[in-house]
Amino acid sequence: MLHFIYNPIAGKGRSARFRAALRSKLEEAGVRHAFYETRGRRDATDIARRLTEDAREPLDIVAMGGDGTLNEVLNGLADPAKVRLGVMPCGSGNDFAAVAGIPDTPDGALELLLHGSAKPTDYLECGGVRGINVIGTGIDVDILRRYEGMKLLKGSAAYLASLVITLLTFKAKVFRERIGGVDRTHRAMIACCGNGQRIGGGIPICPEAVIDDGLMDIVFVDDISRPGIPGAFAKLMKRRILEVPTTVFRRDSRLRLAADAPMPIQIDGEIYEDLPFDVQLVPGGLNMYRP
Repeated sequence: MLHFIYNPIAGKGRSARFRAALRSKLEEAGVRHAFYETRGRRDATDIARRLTEDAREPLDIVAMGGDGTLNEVLNGLADPAKVRLGVMPCGSGNDFAAVAGIPDTPDGALELLLHGSAKPTDYLECGGVRGINVIGTGIDVDILRRYEGMKLLKGSAAYLASLVITLLTFKAKVFRERIGGVDRTHRAMIACCGNGQRIGGGIPICPEAVIDDGLMDIVFVDDISRPGIPGAFAKLMKRRILEVPTTVFRRDSRLRLAADAPMPIQIDGEIYEDLPFDVQLVPGGLNMYRP
């Protein structure tokens, strides 16, 4: 049986069109299914928890929405290793689904659910909160805050505009990192750990990340001079941020950061104010339907 946790406002009505198409096809195919509609923030987490906490056998849970819905469902799973997780990408960004190769049409995504297999997939943990895509601090948090206040633009266009404006005003922050037993200090624009590659509807901040290699991509972009910002931005959008001279890149399974100033963290686009930045990769900890 397929359990769809469905965000009715995802994708400006796209999710409603997906649901109608799916319901018809599932009924024609005789596939048992149920839709559980979310009604507010963290509702998908509560639904996923109720479905899985007493389950005696693996369930097929499908996150139907955008990256936020996927993250909420992941955080509600009683034990991710005992769930087969599907994704029906119908939000405005769908960054992780795109990297995972999940089709963005109802027919394509349903074909994967019905005839594909659930493959071991890495995910992240930070302070007890799970992440599937990117966890970071620095300019990405400021971008998200500006994005939430956007009135005229929505979706990827609003995120891109927020990025450009924030690049021109952001002041680098001092972070102390510990990785592999070695301490280093950065004066950085951003520090992030990527399991996925993209944020904000297609911005490739971790362009070489692989979702099942057992490592997370760690990217620091240390302070950039104002004249250097346009060139760095152009490289970012061309998937070449790792070529920027102030970028520090490596792969590991854990990153701990500290700072003298408050350090809010974004996890898959959700901002947390009081979490310690201690990110660990859980290798192959999630079984996900993907090509």
